Amino acid sequence: MIGQLRRQSVRSMTMLLGVLLATSGFTLLTGSVETSRLRVTGTVDDNYRSTYDVLVRPRGSRDAQELAHGQVRPNFLSGQFGGITLDQWRRILALPGVEVAAPVAMVGYVDVTATAEIDLTEQLDRGARQQLLKVDRTWISDRGLSTIDDPGDRYVYVTRNPVLWPRFTTNKANFVEFDGYRYEGRKVRVDAAVCDRPGMSSGYPAAEVLTDGRIQPICPTARKREPGRTYLTAADRSRVDVYQMLPDGGFRTRLGDPGGGIIPRQVRLPRLTLPVGWPVPLLLAAVDPVQEAELVGLDRAVVSGRYLRATDGPTPTRWELFADVPMLLSSTAHIDEQLTAGVSRLDRPPRIANLRGDELWKRLRAEPVRRTSTVRVDAESVYRQVSERPITDPGDTWLNVDRVIQSGRPRYGGAEGVLKPDPVTVGLDEVWRQENSLVDTSAPLFAHDRALRPMTARELAGPGGVTEYAFPQVVGRFDPAGLTEFSALSAVPLETYQPASATGADQTARAALGDRPLLPNGNPGGYLATPPQLLTTLTALPMLIRGDDPAQEAPVSAIRVRVAGVTGLDDPSQERIRVVAEKIATTTGLEVDITIGSSPAPRPVELPGGSFGRPELRLLENWTTKGVAVALTRAVDQKSALLFGLILVVCVLFLGNAVAASVRVRRRELAVLGCLGWPAGRLAALVLGEVLLVGLVAGILGAAVSLPLAAATGIGVGPGHALLAVPVACGIALLGGLVPALRAGRAHPMAAIRPPVVTRTRARRARTVYGMAVGNLVRVPTRSLVGVLALAAGVAAVSTLLVITWRFHGEAQGTLLGDAVSLQVRGVDLAAAVTTVALGVFAIADALYLSVRERSGELAALRACGWSDGELGRLIVTEGALLGLTGAVLGAGLGLGVLAAFLGGLTWATVSATLPVAATGTALAVLAAAVPAQLMRRLPLAAVLAED
Repeated sequence: MIGQLRRQSVRSMTMLLGVLLATSGFTLLTGSVETSRLRVTGTVDDNYRSTYDVLVRPRGSRDAQELAHGQVRPNFLSGQFGGITLDQWRRILALPGVEVAAPVAMVGYVDVTATAEIDLTEQLDRGARQQLLKVDRTWISDRGLSTIDDPGDRYVYVTRNPVLWPRFTTNKANFVEFDGYRYEGRKVRVDAAVCDRPGMSSGYPAAEVLTDGRIQPICPTARKREPGRTYLTAADRSRVDVYQMLPDGGFRTRLGDPGGGIIPRQVRLPRLTLPVGWPVPLLLAAVDPVQEAELVGLDRAVVSGRYLRATDGPTPTRWELFADVPMLLSSTAHIDEQLTAGVSRLDRPPRIANLRGDELWKRLRAEPVRRTSTVRVDAESVYRQVSERPITDPGDTWLNVDRVIQSGRPRYGGAEGVLKPDPVTVGLDEVWRQENSLVDTSAPLFAHDRALRPMTARELAGPGGVTEYAFPQVVGRFDPAGLTEFSALSAVPLETYQPASATGADQTARAALGDRPLLPNGNPGGYLATPPQLLTTLTALPMLIRGDDPAQEAPVSAIRVRVAGVTGLDDPSQERIRVVAEKIATTTGLEVDITIGSSPAPRPVELPGGSFGRPELRLLENWTTKGVAVALTRAVDQKSALLFGLILVVCVLFLGNAVAASVRVRRRELAVLGCLGWPAGRLAALVLGEVLLVGLVAGILGAAVSLPLAAATGIGVGPGHALLAVPVACGIALLGGLVPALRAGRAHPMAAIRPPVVTRTRARRARTVYGMAVGNLVRVPTRSLVGVLALAAGVAAVSTLLVITWRFHGEAQGTLLGDAVSLQVRGVDLAAAVTTVALGVFAIADALYLSVRERSGELAALRACGWSDGELGRLIVTEGALLGLTGAVLGAGLGLGVLAAFLGGLTWATVSATLPVAATGTALAVLAAAVPAQLMRRLPLAAVLAED
């Protein structure tokens, strides 16, 4: 046996090389498939879990988009108010397998009266007795795309003369009363009647003591705050602020406006700072402190003060009709707004004392101004300053929880697949109206922008309908960045505290946004919603929900459930989640969604243009696709099984072709042995033994070379996996050599003298190279078929893997998790497919070379008849092209059949994806045929012809 292999060293080395390539390729390919599967599973296992596994919502809370696409919009809770009772929450919490059940009850937006301090000290003339500055305000949002030029004229009057402000006291009934004016310790009279006119405050102006001793009023220069006005007119937003410059360089002024319901007070300032009101809506929600801490680590995110306690609730205060409500405040407002203040001087300021409003504004607007500086402030810094102030007195409150504004869900139109929120009509006067409040109830300026979500307002009352004010007590502040972090692939918009954002979907939108994401602003009716920034306890809800509100009975908007014992995407973990979700659904009747493995999925949004300059924008917004990780794992398992099957088919076909060629080369030898009395079984065993020996050696070499090749290519192949090459090579050798060995055992003694390519058939004259090529292939159909099948398997592998890789990407619906997994798998899979095609092409090249060797006499005769080497080479290349084309077409058809079985049907995109693969397979077969065509020139054709 060994002697036979040594005597036919070329054929033995060819078989050894073939088996070595096959087994090494098989080992590396299976290693690469295993690596891909482990990487995908590892990626999914690392990123499959967000903060919770099951989401529980009220019945009917799924909108049309979610029902159609299985996706949830960002910050969906901002449009869901109530629907789940506290009893239902407690029943869920008590279910076996529930580790955490964290409820969240959305209340609505409340007002924060933030104030931007514009420092004007450096713009003053310290030597002037009286001077006037003008401050023009421009409000900016949407990354600079939306701009509101404040219609009001804001003037600052600074005088060295003494200024008197009215005094106010609070009586026993907690009502504010006017207490007159005082100058140098004594009460003085101010003729405020000169200021009386329709539309003006009914009195109580500031008064200036002139150098001649006269006391003249500075008439109120701001319209009285009327309930329901939204304050975006020049009359509403124009005013003059009065400051007294003190001898020591400080300043005295009055903060607060009697016309707005705020108790005014005198303050002393080291610098001249102009307060500019900046309403900031905050989204208020109630949570269970214990469950929220377990779910997201909210207690660990507290940066100042203390965390909420489970027992925190409304408590009486020393002020009648007030009750303390504990609250936790976010350290960031999550809004995109800026203010630009342009400061100008009036070089010839008119005297303004004792002038009525109309005459005053006429004189002020007639004077020329000179711009001296520009100050820029952003909403986050303003919010941060005000949020750090303590609230110790109802008259000093900056947080208005007497009214909440609730914004609903956007309604979408537009083409299929593209979200286009429809504008809605909102009555701002009705929404922002508030009859009783201790704070300024002005609407945020950008609330006047086009609304894309409906809004409603609710004024709050205490239990039983008794008027009782909630007095907010900010017990602590939390930083959302300090919450429990999860992977960026699964930290999805289903999270409670993640701010919504959208990025440009095309170059026009990205350029308009400056390559920055679009963020929410202070408009509760805007498209993007802020997350909850103000939190209280479920115990405090009765103070924040009116008695006739349906949410009084069912205040909870959603419950986020984490299931105990979930360790990954294994079957036991998935079954635990399924069982818990089923129990919740049957116990409560609520809508239940399994969210494990959810991932952000960008969706195109056509945002309509705004009212203040923002153009129409095409955006990408991350919606949540539920259960992505589970779908990915199933897709990987299908692809892995397909790869293993295709690799084994290619290996067996290649080896069968190689062994069949070896048997054909030795036909005379085997026939002679048959003539000498060797039985068929012994002849078959001889061939199988030689093949098995070659397979054993190739398996050992394959195991040896697999480890360094795997290390060089980054494929995870361990020693145990590499040693599998030995039994695999032997098994494939036996399978591939079985049919040729059986044919060798049946060798007839006449084979020693019968030419192998002579068959009994009708004579046909081939007049062209193509005709001769077809005839040559038909004469040896088995060999031709094996080469065709080998290449077909390779083409099928490539086309199938390419399309399944594309489908695998589509299986995740374009999610971030799906994209990350697809990028990891694609390189390994393509390497595996290319190796598979290489084995098929090698099989065709080997078959053509054997054909050249066996037809050497025929080729010599053709040369003797005048055929040139070029024509003979073209004949061989044509045979290779025919084999390649047939194998490519067959492989493409086989691949499409497999894809149809796996994907449930075919599309034109799937079919067109296989055409380049088939063309490439044909081209590679032509190139492979060039090798035996070149070797043909080296044959001693004259000697061969002489032998025949």
